[in-house]
Parts: sequence; C-alpha cells; structure tokens
Amino acid sequence: MKKLITCIIFSVFLIGSELDFNTLSSQFTQVVNSNDTSVEYSGEFYVRADNFALWIYKSPTPKKIYFGDSHVIVVEDALEQAIISKLDNTPNLTQILKDAKKISQNLYKATFDGVDYLITLKENKPYIIDYKDKLDNKIKITLKSPKINQEISTELLTPKIPKGYDIITQ
Repeated sequence: MKKLITCIIFSVFLIGSELDFNTLSSQFTQVVNSNDTSVEYSGEFYVRADNFALWIYKSPTPKKIYFGDSHVIVVEDALEQAIISKLDNTPNLTQILKDAKKISQNLYKATFDGVDYLITLKENKPYIIDYKDKLDNKIKITLKSPKINQEISTELLTPKIPKGYDIITQ
C-alpha cells in the first residue's frame, strides 16, 4: 500500500514542466515492475495546481485516493475501510514544474528527492511518465486523453468516507 501511495505522490507532482496548467485529468494505466513481477493498475485521476488530487483506481482493486494539503486518504470499498495518513515533505507542484527541463522535443526530465522522472509529451500534453523509485521499482504511467485546464470542483476532490467504514489513522 505504501509503495503504491509513494508512486502516486511522485507522479502527481511531476506532470507538466513548461505546460503551466491549473488542472489536469486523465484516464491512466500504471505499470509497476518489481524484480520479476509486474502489476498493472488502471483508472482516472484529477489534479489541481493547489496540490489537491483524486486518483480513482478501477483495477485490479477499486479504491479512491484523495490528496490534500497534509493528508492522503485511501478509501477501499472492498475492505469497507479508509486509511488516513499524514503527508510529510510534500513536494511543491509549482516549483517542480518550474524545475523540469526539456531534454528533447517531447521529453522532459525532473528530479525530486534523488529520483529522476522522464515525462514524454504528445500533442503538448503529458503522455507517459517513467521513473525508477528508491525501492528499485520501475514505474510507467500512461495517460489516455489528458485534459488540461478544465474545471475540477472542490466537491470532487473532497474525501467521501461511507458510513460504517472502519477508519484507520497512521
């Protein structure tokens, strides 16, 4: 679980570079390769420049992950639980976007906390994000039909924990 959240946090904060955007949303496929195993996730996400985000995983296990100023909340319907964790040292989205460097026509590189991220653009929008995390996992996130600067409501990004769910605070 923590490995998945770490992957998401880093990818959320690295989309863009010279693509100054206020919002970004997209369907996605995320492949995590670790040693000889590979896991593929799919779903959709919504990100605002104020660091609020929602990742909705549809497979292999449905879940919603809400990112706020200082917390991440994972709502797992199959387990009827919500896990609330503190985000420490959350990267500043605006600063990372400014720091990403163009290394070829459609390829950008950003470095955060010792990890290099390669961001491939297609039609001037983020299309693929590749990186190797500190646990030696190779992560590739492919965006499908990304939308930039379309309104994303605060209501959508507000965590919704159904009644009766166990709440775990970490």
